[in-house]
Amino acid sequence: MNQSEIPVVPMPTILIVDDSLSYLAALLDRLERHGFMIVLAQTAAEGLMRAEFAEPDLILLDVVMPGIDGFEACRRLKAGKATKDIPVIFMTGLTDPKQKVTGFDAGGVDYITKPFQIEEVLARINTHLALRRANRELQDMVATLDKARADLMRNERLAGLGAMVAGIAHELNTPIGNSLMASTTFEMQTDEIGKHLELEGGITRKEFEHYIKNAQLSVDILSRNLHRAADIVTNFKQVAVDQTSSQRRSFLLAEVVAGNVLTLQPTIKRTPFVIQQRIPVDLMMESYPGPIGQVITNLINNAILHGYEGRTAGLIDISASLSGHGLVSLSVEDHGAGIKKEDLSRIFDPFFTTKLGVGGSGLGLNIVHNIVTEILGGAIDVVSELGGGTRFTLTLPMLAPTR
Repeated sequence: MNQSEIPVVPMPTILIVDDSLSYLAALLDRLERHGFMIVLAQTAAEGLMRAEFAEPDLILLDVVMPGIDGFEACRRLKAGKATKDIPVIFMTGLTDPKQKVTGFDAGGVDYITKPFQIEEVLARINTHLALRRANRELQDMVATLDKARADLMRNERLAGLGAMVAGIAHELNTPIGNSLMASTTFEMQTDEIGKHLELEGGITRKEFEHYIKNAQLSVDILSRNLHRAADIVTNFKQVAVDQTSSQRRSFLLAEVVAGNVLTLQPTIKRTPFVIQQRIPVDLMMESYPGPIGQVITNLINNAILHGYEGRTAGLIDISASLSGHGLVSLSVEDHGAGIKKEDLSRIFDPFFTTKLGVGGSGLGLNIVHNIVTEILGGAIDVVSELGGGTRFTLTLPMLAPTR
């Protein structure tokens, strides 16, 4: 690394608030020698103003000052958005323990007793500057993790939406193909009748009755299949809106679950497994149907990929009931491989997977847990026995908390 590449580390800024010029001068001289940028104030009011604009890394605050004392100044600092996180060390000649308690209650982090030794002042300053740097790094790490988790959840939703689009396209093939076949057949029959009329001057009653019968059959096939396609598209639109917007609305739980199960049908059809839904048709919720659908989809996929791995038959049971205190109990259960006892306490941990290196990121159930607890305001519980299947139970409020 050449000289131009050496990173510039800014000097820590310390605000000293004291009405004693002798203390200010002594601290200014000694602290500047140790590489600190010093800002001075002789009154609490001046200190509050300088703290707002100088954004110091630490404040040395005298307790006994005319007008606003140090305790009140500290309370005001902690109430300010720009200054609430700045550590405050009180400087005082008071030795009453009650005064120290008052200072800590006001938001101070430490005390320096006058007259002080500069070595003690430096040690306390460096300790609290290091603590603040560590706290900032921790906050940055938490913010980064929150952003990463939000990105993962968004990517999960988009991946689910992509799979759903592919599934819907596959699901539409049948009704559209049937409709095309019926319309093509009807077109050919109509052309044939037209040629008879043109070349032979008419058709027999039997030919006409046969044409009418085929026409009715074609119309019936067209009607049923186009209605089926319309229902699929309508369901897709609603599920897609729910999953991409996470809007809160009133809905029938059975309809939301059925809609999401429908989007999984192309995947399910390629497996020997059956999904059974047992949800009261009148169970109404005021919540977030998109996140609920994402949870259901993840739990179904989890049952297929893990619970029934290597099996040739299996039932996935989705049931719900209204329990007391406005809570809905929603369960997804399989009778597959089950989960080891030692793994049960870790399955909701991020990146925990028993399939490391062979597929599975270990994020699916962690995302499920976060959605249930943070978005839906509920709780999730799991009961499983190795070889005896797994049941995930969501306890959700009928009226979800406002986000």
